[in-house]
Amino acid sequence: MNIYIKWSNDTESIKLPINPESFTLSDGMSNTTVTVHGFGEINLKGKRGLKEITLASFFPGQEYDFAQDTYKEPYENYIKKIKALFESNETVHLIITGTDIDGFFTIDSWQYGHEEKNSDVAYSMTLKEYRMPGSENVQKRQTKQAKTVTHKWKKGDTWQKLTKSKLGSSKKWKDVRKKNLAVIKKAKKKYPKKKEKEALIGYKVVIKA
Repeated sequence: MNIYIKWSNDTESIKLPINPESFTLSDGMSNTTVTVHGFGEINLKGKRGLKEITLASFFPGQEYDFAQDTYKEPYENYIKKIKALFESNETVHLIITGTDIDGFFTIDSWQYGHEEKNSDVAYSMTLKEYRMPGSENVQKRQTKQAKTVTHKWKKGDTWQKLTKSKLGSSKKWKDVRKKNLAVIKKAKKKYPKKKEKEALIGYKVVIKA
C-alpha cells in the first residue's frame, strides 16, 4: 500500500514514507429527524455527507529499511510542503493504493512534532472530502489495483501459508513479508524473545500480490 498526496493538477506530489498503522474513512448521510405533532419523529432523508480521514504516522529522521520511499530530510521535503497546502487551503488529490480511496480533499487539521528518542517527526492530519457545489460525486481517477487482503495473524500462520491461501500461490511470500516489515518490527519490539510467527499473533498484516 502506498499513500500519495498530489496537487497542482497532479504535477506535484508527496509519497508518505511510513504508512500509518491504521486509518478509518468516515462517511455518513445528512438525514434530519423532526417531530410531527400527533405523529412523532420522522426521518427526512438527506444527501451523502463529506468523507473524512485522519492519517497519523511519522517522517523518518534517518534511514529505515521498512520505509516506503528513499530517505528525504523531513522538514524540507514533507513538513514545509504540507504546511503550505494546509495554510493555503489547497485542494489535494489523495490516493491510497490497494483501497478505493482516490479523490479530492482539503487538509482540515495538521500538527507535527519531534519524537523524544530520535530525529523522527511525528504528524497527524485530517483530510475532508472536497465537492463542487451542485455535484453529486467527486471526480475520481480509475486505476487498476493489485489484489490486497488484510489478515489478522493467528496461531499457526506462516507467510507461506497465508500467501498461498490469499493469493493462490506461495511463490511471492518473501515479497509479501517485505511489505509488512513495519508490523514485524513493532511485534518483535514488543515481544523480543518470541519467534516472529508467535510475536505477530493479533497483529494485522497486508497480503498483496
